[in-house]
Amino acid sequence: MKRITIAVLIDALAWDIVEARGFLPELAHRRPLRTVLGFSSAALPSLLSGRHPDEHGRWFLYRRDPVESPFGFARLLAPFEGRGAIGRRVRTAYEKSFASLGGVRGYYNLYEVPLRYLPWFDLPERRPIFEPGALGRFPTLFDRLEERAIPHRVWFWRTPEERNFDELLSAAGEGDEAFLFFYAFELDGTMHARGTESEETRSKLRAYEEALRAALAAAARRADEASLLVFSDHGMVDVVRAIDVRSRVLALPFREGVDYLPFYDSTFARFWFRSQGAWAAIRDLLSGEEGGAWLAIEEEKRLRVHFPGREYGDAIFVARPGTVIAPSFMGSAPPAAMHGYHPEGKGSDGVLLSTRPIPEATRSILDLAALLEKEAARTHGETGNGDDR
Repeated sequence: MKRITIAVLIDALAWDIVEARGFLPELAHRRPLRTVLGFSSAALPSLLSGRHPDEHGRWFLYRRDPVESPFGFARLLAPFEGRGAIGRRVRTAYEKSFASLGGVRGYYNLYEVPLRYLPWFDLPERRPIFEPGALGRFPTLFDRLEERAIPHRVWFWRTPEERNFDELLSAAGEGDEAFLFFYAFELDGTMHARGTESEETRSKLRAYEEALRAALAAAARRADEASLLVFSDHGMVDVVRAIDVRSRVLALPFREGVDYLPFYDSTFARFWFRSQGAWAAIRDLLSGEEGGAWLAIEEEKRLRVHFPGREYGDAIFVARPGTVIAPSFMGSAPPAAMHGYHPEGKGSDGVLLSTRPIPEATRSILDLAALLEKEAARTHGETGNGDDR
């Protein structure tokens, strides 16, 4: 029997959005999936490996590691930052040349991280997470497919999404591979810019429906059984409030970069301290902030994001759903919608939609790697070992 499975990861497709829009209603088997605390830099490795962040080691896009930092050259350019047009040109030139200078092939973005701080930080994702070997000693779905010699094809952010969809349609109808993995990344950016209720978001969802229906129909014409699984890494929440954490911290009598090293993500403020006085003052300052709370060590351990080496922060302040930290190192203006909130908060759940019944045990994004490997094995003619759902 010829089988084809199309597995589609749609970045930031929230369960709440799917429920409200009726997205792909013909995929009758559907379920919310619990995500992990953090952004896609944590969620994607967990989804593809089935392991928690405290196992695979990935939490944020940037972690403190001046020894392994690929940003050493930024130290020479830092004095130009803030010098108007010249500073902007210097930064732009560095951003364009960084990949070749730093030997980084994975996803990265310098956003608005100050050049003077970049040499303190490393990028954990040195190679794309969608390639074998991306997590080193922890195998991902793509390592498993290679090990089992299961023919497959993968599309991700390396090439434009529209072109990827065209190639997916062709591969579904005429290709040699029976397991097709597709990462759709544009919805996330659309919602950041316009919000979950915007016409741009609705249009993007309609375009996804049209493209996936066409791919499934093409697969059904050349196979005895064609399956479609649509899933996501996390949800998305419309922003209703912004808090300026950095300005408030800068007003304290302590020196940024000397008494403490900060990293301001969109929904996290992370600090490394060289002064106990700075830690006490910043702790007290933000303890009364209604828009967020300090992440306790006990909660880090419960959520499996505890790193004893504190490479991701000595102390971490987390915004509440709907609140963002702005300005931040991610951007000066607040986005229209955001993720990266507590995984048990409203709007954080991802989804799993399927043409086939979903195993009862599949409740988290960490359960997807095993499910997808099983689906790939079915296309390769491998059955048994608990394959039935």
